[in-house]
Amino acid sequence: MEEFTVHNPLEPDLSGTTGMTESEIAPRFDFDYGVGLGCLLFSFSIFYYTSLGALMNGIFVLPWSLAAIYSVWLMNAGKLRWFWKKQHPEYLHHRLLLGYVWLVSCFTLNRSMPVFDPSAPWLMFAIVIAGVSAIAFTWNEYLPRWLQSILFTLMGCSVVIWIYYALCLIPYYILSVPALLLLGVSVHSFVPLLLSITYLRVLALWWHEFRPAILTGVIIPIAITVYFSMAWRRISNTIRHQTNAIATQPTDDLPNWVMLARQIEDNWITRRVLMGPKVYQVAHSDGTIFSRRNTTDIVVRHDPLVLIASLFTPKLDLADAEQINILNVLYDTRHETQERLWSGSDLRTANVLTQARIYPHMRIAYTEKTISIANHSGSPRWQEEALYTFFLPEGSVVSALSLWIDGIEQKSLLTSQSKADSSYKTIVGVESRDPSVVHWQEGNMVKVKVFPCTARENRKFKLGITTPLKADGPQLTYENISFKGPGAEKATETIRLEFPQELQAPHLPFEPTNASPGVIIHEGAYQSAWKVGFKITPVSRESFAFDGKTYTVEPRHKTLENFKAKAFYLDINQAWSKRELDALWPVVRKRPVFVANGRLIRLTEANKDEQFKALSAFNFSLFPVQYIPDPENALLITKSTAVSPTLHDLANAPFSKTLSRHAPQGLRTFLVGDGASSYIKSLNELSIVRAEQTDWKALLEMIPQNQFPSDPEADPSVVSIESADIQIRESEGPASGRAPDHLLRLFAYNHIMKQLGGRFLNHSFQTDSVFNAKLIREAEIAHIVTPVSSMVVLENQEDYDRFDIRKSKNSLENATLKVAGAVPEPHEWLLIALFSLLIGYFTFRHYVQ
Repeated sequence: MEEFTVHNPLEPDLSGTTGMTESEIAPRFDFDYGVGLGCLLFSFSIFYYTSLGALMNGIFVLPWSLAAIYSVWLMNAGKLRWFWKKQHPEYLHHRLLLGYVWLVSCFTLNRSMPVFDPSAPWLMFAIVIAGVSAIAFTWNEYLPRWLQSILFTLMGCSVVIWIYYALCLIPYYILSVPALLLLGVSVHSFVPLLLSITYLRVLALWWHEFRPAILTGVIIPIAITVYFSMAWRRISNTIRHQTNAIATQPTDDLPNWVMLARQIEDNWITRRVLMGPKVYQVAHSDGTIFSRRNTTDIVVRHDPLVLIASLFTPKLDLADAEQINILNVLYDTRHETQERLWSGSDLRTANVLTQARIYPHMRIAYTEKTISIANHSGSPRWQEEALYTFFLPEGSVVSALSLWIDGIEQKSLLTSQSKADSSYKTIVGVESRDPSVVHWQEGNMVKVKVFPCTARENRKFKLGITTPLKADGPQLTYENISFKGPGAEKATETIRLEFPQELQAPHLPFEPTNASPGVIIHEGAYQSAWKVGFKITPVSRESFAFDGKTYTVEPRHKTLENFKAKAFYLDINQAWSKRELDALWPVVRKRPVFVANGRLIRLTEANKDEQFKALSAFNFSLFPVQYIPDPENALLITKSTAVSPTLHDLANAPFSKTLSRHAPQGLRTFLVGDGASSYIKSLNELSIVRAEQTDWKALLEMIPQNQFPSDPEADPSVVSIESADIQIRESEGPASGRAPDHLLRLFAYNHIMKQLGGRFLNHSFQTDSVFNAKLIREAEIAHIVTPVSSMVVLENQEDYDRFDIRKSKNSLENATLKVAGAVPEPHEWLLIALFSLLIGYFTFRHYVQ
């Protein structure tokens, strides 16, 4: 009697089958095959469960056990034999199915003991298609001829995939053989090899009848791989040559990586070349190809095309910092590459509560995002750090932060950015206790860190944001505040919107689950990008009074001033078209016209086409406004791409140093189109340029008439918010009003940014203690996050005292949805106190008598 154990369950025999008829080799569905489908479905369910972040220690044992049980089942049924015995060809379909049961076990085990990084999306799709085609092979004889050809083409592709995996695992074979006696888990190393042999056996049986289809299936993936590898090598060599050419240029105002990122050809292969080991599993310098520890939040993917191409091409000669900077600029990976003190790989966003109060008559809104974070590490003691990046609508400012500690909401204190950063790093990096911090980031972003997040309970924090509504023709638009952070694919969300009852019902991107006058509630899966549209209403001159000053919202004064530019400066990049330049040229050619290409170059009829061809190939532009000789009489015309370095990226470069020393103030700028690059946004926010958004039609009308929109901020008591088409005026003396305190917060933020100006570029505001203290005090009064101020939540008062973080006096506190309207002035508090005394006197005088 034979003893049935799990040992190399997929070993078919490659002996010939000459003379077999189709009926003899045609697969049949039977009970044993049904058992295998059940095992496959159950194993895949476990694998899918782990993909949701619910990874538990030892969970891979379940699919492994199912694979072993099904192997024993087939051996007992006589449909699988020991590897040294001849296999029955009529049961090939059972062994194919068994191979995929084992593969699910392999991929589940890979989550706990990673050999390969998570598969690229196309690879996951290809593996699923391979499995489906293997199951469809069971009913091959019932398919029409053309479907049979497609089926064998897919099986030809499948065998290439599993041979690739088998070759990758060769280094493991030597260790896996003796480990079979000690650790049966090592059998997984041989699964792709054994499955490849089974596929070869199937294709050999059907070779004569479906040779063209099988050859097509085998050749297609090999041809794609060869083409990709050749393109990878060509692009890598091109980048090396461009790097060398940049290094030999006489001017070096910009870092080399900026000049490379600006001119590099951007396509799907170039992206993978640049991302390299930061994003993809590649061949390492020691010849190994297996997964290694990742120090960023970027999910490293296993892409066979990238891995194979990297085997035959030397690594790019770029420093890690340069490579990360290029990824940040071209592919928006700033969140993933940020500094962190602890890992956050097992964290997931579990739930989001979005509450917004909208003030259409003042064109502002206040939003609170309450986020619950789950830790799926499986270990209750494992602590991780949650890192979120919130993307704010233009002109928005963070005005509240809370962290739940022991089930109680603890509100933040506002302090200098350096104190907040120092306290957080000390407590998290050394003492491992509860803090949260929010920092301002360039480009309408803020960074929130929360620690610790454990598997014992979900961690919760709340962020409050004051936002201008966007005025777009007849509509006001409220934009959701999106974020990057721990995966939110499976998160739930409740959205609650409050607005005046008399307002016409807004245009919603979702169906409300509950609605009443002035309130809309939606419950469902988390949505990152959505907008709500309201019918535009006239701006109501509402006021908010605090600390002896009044802040009033007004319609933005839109008047044109006479301005005849003595010179035009065109910021040409990939966003421009030749047709646009040709339409603009007749309007500006009678005065000096300049472009920036290494230096300022005057455009003429003779060179404009040549210069446009060179500049329009750039992925982005950084116009050197510091070199404009007469900025008061100059006009900059820009149309931006979505990407560009930030001013922070350029810190310490000669370009940034000259810009900080010679930055113009309020350089008149026409911004064509709806968007602006991070560079232009920052210059505008710091009042280095005064950008007016327009379109080509309006631009071509204003230039011949020598007109430019006047500057509302010429009055220092006014800040202008162009996106909302409003301005906020500060005036001395108290005034009655029911406006929310968000008017003060928006005014203070824009006023601080305007004062920073060129000092932001060289960080001189940090060394000027008097100037810095003045800005921090203004931020404290409004309780807002700025380049000089941050919010922090610490565990107890002793921590605040230790880092000299104190509650601000005579200032606003964390914004909240529970309070609306003005804060009483000192004389109002006196009247309230006197009134209370009178009420108390008349109420209790009888008891006194």
